[in-house]
Amino acid sequence: MRDRRLIRFLLTVSFSIGLGLGLPALVAGQPVAAASTHVRMSIPKGYTIKRLKAAYAGHPSRRFVAASKRGMRFNKFSSNRAVDLPSDNKIILTPNRLTAKQQAEITRFSLQLINQARRQLKLRPWIYSKGTQKLAADIAKNYQRHGRGIEDGGHYVKGINWACRKHGLRLPSGNYVEDLAGFSNQSGSKTMTMTLLKKDIYFGLKQMLFGFRGPNDTPSGINQRNNYYEWEHAGDLLNTQNAPHDGDYDYYGFSISRVKSNYSLHYVGVPAHVVNSRYNRSFRP
Repeated sequence: MRDRRLIRFLLTVSFSIGLGLGLPALVAGQPVAAASTHVRMSIPKGYTIKRLKAAYAGHPSRRFVAASKRGMRFNKFSSNRAVDLPSDNKIILTPNRLTAKQQAEITRFSLQLINQARRQLKLRPWIYSKGTQKLAADIAKNYQRHGRGIEDGGHYVKGINWACRKHGLRLPSGNYVEDLAGFSNQSGSKTMTMTLLKKDIYFGLKQMLFGFRGPNDTPSGINQRNNYYEWEHAGDLLNTQNAPHDGDYDYYGFSISRVKSNYSLHYVGVPAHVVNSRYNRSFRP
């Protein structure tokens, strides 16, 4: 399994400050169209699969780093006053206790952003999956139950492995399904608006796609070259890891856990070739 480069490497530590309208239900087994969100995730000129492969292998070119900087600058939803939907500012939610409608909306939102990036690079879209959504929910429950989160600086592998086994994935020990980002709500409030939650989800994905490890997207941080050094997550989100299954796609689910004032965002993907492998004992996308 390890020779297929499935494992997630570093988690994305992204502490931003957290200061739905009913969309159509997500349909399992179907890609989510990008048109239903007003927010965009644009891949800049110079950000190519070939250059990502080199960066993933530890050799990012200057052109690729420059393109990643442009990606951090041009994708501004996390740092401006824009909203995705006009009603989002009026929706007050508890991130780790979402209603079914709120959960569907943020899962849709995050998946659309991933697929926007993939589409621009001519990659197959990821697909929403009820099975992966249940897996993501159990992963988040394990983090929260055991007091683990983004602030620990690593994935809670034991909890991830337990959830995978529960759902019929007999993978080797390790993290093969989760990318992790997060934010801290220092106000002490356990609620926030849908707009602010979407901005945190967006920022986590932006960091992962563009290899950025700074704590926020202020101009001073974005322009620092030493903040760009981790493209393993990009390789995973784009199934581009210098491996036999490059070009594959994942079945997707999304969940949130909370420990004190810290929230972990669990972007969970099960690669299609794993679903069709001997590691799948009873998992159903």
